[in-house]
Amino acid sequence: MANEVVYVNFILVYLLLFLWHGVNSHPQCLDSRPPFQSNGNLTFCTDYVEFGCCTQSDDLDLQYRFSRLESTISAADRALWARCSHYAKTFLCQTCSPYAAHIFDSEQNQYKTNVVQRVFPGLCRGQCSAFYQQCKDLVSYYMFEASDGYQYTEQTRLDTAIKRGEAQFCSAILLSDNDYCYPELLTNPILNGNISIEKVTGEGCICLQPFSERFRNPVFLKHANDGSNRLFIGEQIGLIHIMYTNGTVLPYPFLDLQFNVKTSSGKGDERGLLGMEFHPNFSSNGKLYVYYSSPLSAYERSQSLGDHKIRVVEFKVNPNRPNEVDAYDNREILKVYQPWWNHNGGEILFGDDGYLYIFIGDGGRAGDPLNSGQDMYSMLGKVHRIDVDRADPIRRKQYSIPPDNPFADGIKGLPEIYAFGVRNIWRCGKDRGDRITKHGKGRILCGDVGQGDAEEIDLIEKGANYGWKIKEGSLDYCAGCKQALKEIPLTEPVWDYGHDIGKSVTGGHFYRGCESPNFNGFYFYGDFMTGRIFRLTEPKNPKQKRWDNKEIKMCGSNMCKPPLISDYFTSIISFGEDEAGEVYMLSTSFASTSSYSGSVYKLVDPHRRGHPEQCKTAREDVTVSPKPVTEITTETPTKPFKTVPTIPTVKDNSGSSVKITPTATDKKQDYLDYLIRLQRRNSRRKLQRQFKEERQKTLTNLMTYRGDPPTQYPKDYGIGTISRSPELVFHGIDVQQCTRKPRFWCSLNRLYPSN
Repeated sequence: MANEVVYVNFILVYLLLFLWHGVNSHPQCLDSRPPFQSNGNLTFCTDYVEFGCCTQSDDLDLQYRFSRLESTISAADRALWARCSHYAKTFLCQTCSPYAAHIFDSEQNQYKTNVVQRVFPGLCRGQCSAFYQQCKDLVSYYMFEASDGYQYTEQTRLDTAIKRGEAQFCSAILLSDNDYCYPELLTNPILNGNISIEKVTGEGCICLQPFSERFRNPVFLKHANDGSNRLFIGEQIGLIHIMYTNGTVLPYPFLDLQFNVKTSSGKGDERGLLGMEFHPNFSSNGKLYVYYSSPLSAYERSQSLGDHKIRVVEFKVNPNRPNEVDAYDNREILKVYQPWWNHNGGEILFGDDGYLYIFIGDGGRAGDPLNSGQDMYSMLGKVHRIDVDRADPIRRKQYSIPPDNPFADGIKGLPEIYAFGVRNIWRCGKDRGDRITKHGKGRILCGDVGQGDAEEIDLIEKGANYGWKIKEGSLDYCAGCKQALKEIPLTEPVWDYGHDIGKSVTGGHFYRGCESPNFNGFYFYGDFMTGRIFRLTEPKNPKQKRWDNKEIKMCGSNMCKPPLISDYFTSIISFGEDEAGEVYMLSTSFASTSSYSGSVYKLVDPHRRGHPEQCKTAREDVTVSPKPVTEITTETPTKPFKTVPTIPTVKDNSGSSVKITPTATDKKQDYLDYLIRLQRRNSRRKLQRQFKEERQKTLTNLMTYRGDPPTQYPKDYGIGTISRSPELVFHGIDVQQCTRKPRFWCSLNRLYPSN
């Protein structure tokens, strides 16, 4: 017994060091939120004092439960308590673990109708065997206390399994994803970032070209398609940087939104700057669109509208300074309230039809408790398509609805919806088509992060229902859930994989470049947790629904000659492409907005390269494809923006072209200019913030009823009366219309669930 206690204490001490020095796992608490620092105020579960899921109040409650459990042990079983009390403490304190949601399988839907949280943690086989042989009689005491006597089903199941033997008991507590079993999760290479990248020598392996600059959680890499060869890299914290294809990064940001972005430095926080896209006519109008999480105003918080709001905002580049955007020169296109912190989606892109596609997650927590994916009057869990070039004065929107949207009339669903039934789409790639035949041009492939069983890749199609939460990938998830539109069949993913292969898909990009012709038509994507890279190819048989998938290995050092490498940071966050169609991967070694651990890599084929002169000609022939204008717009024409020159070149003595990079003096002057602009901008923001606070205070006073109750107004459809209140829209629903029948009827219980 003494050896067992020493072993457990060693494991818990190791856990403290292991968590604090950073892991590449998916930490999550039982309330579906990320872990936090407890500031050293835990006295019972001290192993999680630095990083975990328990407050001081939670810690005291667990200590009280432990004492109460001890008091229930009968006099005849005092030896049992002396032998097994350390197990009781360890099991109780797992609710403080950064992996609590996984250890207790709180994301699994065991009964196909709602998420059921276990109270007995998942133990690895060796730990389970040791516990069963010494302390199996503790289970009945522990279950009654830990579950407050309410989890009769689980308690009965475990009691029955104990009577049938060790094998049955260990099977009964087995997790759906055994990578998180205790205590081996502490040394699991997938969870601690100690992933060994397999290297091979042979056909099909690839190399990477690294860039020296480091970023804080780089979430996207975009190009403007304006001939400038600039790469725009977004950091989750709210900054967008400009990097050229030779690795030069400008010393000042292209856009700074830190003052208006809601995120945190905690690992796994899914809020922040999440997406950006340039207008198809960016070269002439200088417009770009940014998708980010924003904090709620005081009034919005008073209405309990959730955790934060998603904003899609239009910005304009300064026509005289094309490497700079004024964050206050903007137009809000769309605003959607998020009930919880996670599952925000974040991808936006323009389709070949010229419309803006917006990908929004189901709102968070586990099991889609609001049924957002199948609720056709919720903005959450959807793919939306809108026309940002034309406002809608009738609906009072800064955008209009494409006439061929599936629910453009708004009768059976919100008119913005293009496809639905998605959980948390993270990163998409639009195919520019084969360089010669143009096959595949315009199709969009996205990665949709799964819950506990499967990750999927979806081909975005108009009116498609991808099944969440009825299906998770190709697997049944909630077979008993009511389908919103039964006449529309579910659309199967083109590919999905189980959590034995990966645990969090990162959607990718189609390769249509010139430098690696063997890659042509490959859709590269990865997995955030395992660091594995894959490629999908369209099946040759058009009747085959599923695409062909293959894992991509790194080549050995004998093939990846400098400057190429075969090692990379394994937390794959995103993929991107440049104007020439070359594909890049963004990953990090520590997924936090406070750590400069993110890097950018270019995917390279060491087996074959394109003809240098032809590829140079192809890069120079990259032209801007403007959006076709089919009707007259009301937009005031603007003079063309200045073309952003590429980094200049000169000829050396041998006649070869040499890039001119900024000198130290140039960089210093640019930085001083940036500091001056920053000081002016901060002064301007301070005045604007004061103005907004005064305006908000005035609006709040106007919205507060004083004295007599508000006047009652007659209601349509004979439903009675309502109180006039400020316009309030939640999840795409006008609360003032929630009692109108038959068309606008909705349930306030759905908007504000009791749990």
